[in-house]
Amino acid sequence: MASLTGSSPGCRRRSSSLGPLALGAILAVTAGAGEMPDYLRKALAQFSAEVPKGWAYTLTTVRNDQQVTERYDPARPPAEQWTLLRHNGQAPSAREIEQYAKSRADGPSATPQATFQKADIEPGSVELVREDAERGEFRCTFRAESTGADKMLGHLALRLTVSKQQPRVEQFVLELVAPYSPVLSVKMRELRVQMTFAPPAAARPGLPATNSSHFLGRIFFFLNVEENLRIIYSDFARAG
Repeated sequence: MASLTGSSPGCRRRSSSLGPLALGAILAVTAGAGEMPDYLRKALAQFSAEVPKGWAYTLTTVRNDQQVTERYDPARPPAEQWTLLRHNGQAPSAREIEQYAKSRADGPSATPQATFQKADIEPGSVELVREDAERGEFRCTFRAESTGADKMLGHLALRLTVSKQQPRVEQFVLELVAPYSPVLSVKMRELRVQMTFAPPAAARPGLPATNSSHFLGRIFFFLNVEENLRIIYSDFARAG
């Protein structure tokens, strides 16, 4: 049900309307007031939970007892950008390839979308939880105008783990504060999303590494659902 890719009805996010210059101004004011360390301000200014445009990568998704490995290449024609590589650890059968192609038919080039954007964070809510010489951990909430029509972000607590030496977000954790119904037929009792990021290297920027989520709730008033999802990003390469 719930993942950073937007498979949950309550977790899909639109892009924030707050531009980078406006975000920078807000962060600068907050930092000037002594509420945000410089390394956190720098990390947030460059933070994105999505793969930058122009990068190909392999995505391995483990959903409960099912595993799918697929390759995304933006240099290919839109209908061919996603390729099924393996299903449950085996080379896919002709039938599985056909089913996969049909499942991608409505949006063959769709890529995982972030649960939130950096501009969604309310700078004034940032609070230091703990820190040492290498990193700091912060908790914060989201801007009221960024919570969307279903108000989902308003029901989630955000924790950020930030590197000091090379200012960047190493990990974030989103967790449901209390049971919530994003729509009438869905009752979310537990939701936890955790995403980690690989550090930048000489030839590439910082990139997503893993994304895991746990959902426990009720659908259609009587059907209890528990879902555990893990997504692994690998084999990044510049497309083209």
